[in-house]
Amino acid sequence: MSAKDVYCPIPWMFQAVRNNGDVRICCQANVTKNQGVVRKADGSSYNAGKDDMDEARNGELMKTVRKNILAGRWSAECGRCKKEEESGLISRRQYEQEWGFKLEDAIKITQEDGSIKTDDTPLVYYDLRFGNLCNLKCRMCGPTDSHSWYEDWLALHGGQGFDDTHGYVKLQKNQKGRLETSDYDWHNSESFWKSIEKNIPNMQHVYMAGGEPLMIEKHYDFLQKCIDMGQAEKMILEYNTNMTNLQPRVLELWKKFKTVKVGASIDGIGNVLEYQRHPAKWRIVKKNIETVDKLDKNIHAWLTCTVTTVNVFHIPEFIKWKIMESGLKKFNSGKKLPVLTIHVAHSPSHACIKVLPSDMKELVKQKYNEFKQWLVDENIDEKYAKASIKILNSITDYMMSDNEKSGWNWFREYTRILDIRRNQNILDIVPEYAPYFNDGPVSDTSSMAQIDMNIKERELKFNEQERIKT
Repeated sequence: MSAKDVYCPIPWMFQAVRNNGDVRICCQANVTKNQGVVRKADGSSYNAGKDDMDEARNGELMKTVRKNILAGRWSAECGRCKKEEESGLISRRQYEQEWGFKLEDAIKITQEDGSIKTDDTPLVYYDLRFGNLCNLKCRMCGPTDSHSWYEDWLALHGGQGFDDTHGYVKLQKNQKGRLETSDYDWHNSESFWKSIEKNIPNMQHVYMAGGEPLMIEKHYDFLQKCIDMGQAEKMILEYNTNMTNLQPRVLELWKKFKTVKVGASIDGIGNVLEYQRHPAKWRIVKKNIETVDKLDKNIHAWLTCTVTTVNVFHIPEFIKWKIMESGLKKFNSGKKLPVLTIHVAHSPSHACIKVLPSDMKELVKQKYNEFKQWLVDENIDEKYAKASIKILNSITDYMMSDNEKSGWNWFREYTRILDIRRNQNILDIVPEYAPYFNDGPVSDTSSMAQIDMNIKERELKFNEQERIKT
């Protein structure tokens, strides 16, 4: 394997910041235990709220990944892209080949130890996640991605908090009795904003996710600074947004930028979306999608679908809606990704479709094959038919590539508990799972009561710990 086969420009001209402010290689690197976080010699993480962002660019992990790429080796942190490419999916590495920064440029500026001169190679591409403020608590996420997850997380796992890459996050109750932490407020740091503002003249592309970026007040301040400094008209903004909070002011700000790319995190239609991304409302999300679809030409958009154990059976119906019923013109209108932009959930384990029992995997394949035949029988436009078939094949290839049975039992327990807490029912979304939930909250009220009691006991224990502490 040569350097050309694994080359990715990200380690040279890009910087990513996690929700807690920790600097990492890129968002795809979360497949390792370290989650791609760049660390100092003492093992602590570089954090955008308090550390030198330039120094982090030459952390040991950054240097190692660069050396591996130039030697034609996959780093463990790049494992997600490797697996996706092997399954026929389009990986993040492949998306980024459009950058003008080529392999020859990387070779030229990289020292023998993998370091680069940061002054000579300014950052042009950022991945910024301004904390974990979010109004949804998606089934494949957790408290590091959304503060709305706190109560449900403790109900599922017990304890007083959760682990993140910077350590254990202990939750406290505020005066209103709600759980909170200041660990995700790093973006209020003056040193971070000075570093960012200093580099605005070099910025070409800024990707923002969450939490929910359109809820973050500092995000609006940042956009205005880019406009005031005259850089907006040269910049590409890119979002991963749940499309529940589309404010008029952001539509006005977007008009000033060269290009705005909106990745709408939509995993299905109707009750499928509302179940997987609780408590989203499909009518609101659909209305906001339709608003974006009518915006100026500088707005590009796509539907970003995360395939999980919840919506894997729904993908054909979602594709059919997009092609035949949605009426959307702007979303997924490019040549590369017509129809939908698909990502499979690699983690957490309960969301990964590899954990499905073999009979469920066969049902998925059967449903997909029937839909592929429907595409032919209905004489669907070849462009859409081919793209749809490629999507379905890549999902099944990934699903069948491993058999991770151990995660299935946790999926069942996790689903039962959340269904009770959220007043939902997995069998309304995936009736195919009935054989595996016939002893759960759907048909066994004693089982429901026991699970509910376990949740209440955990919450009472936490409340008692809080009382003793104060």
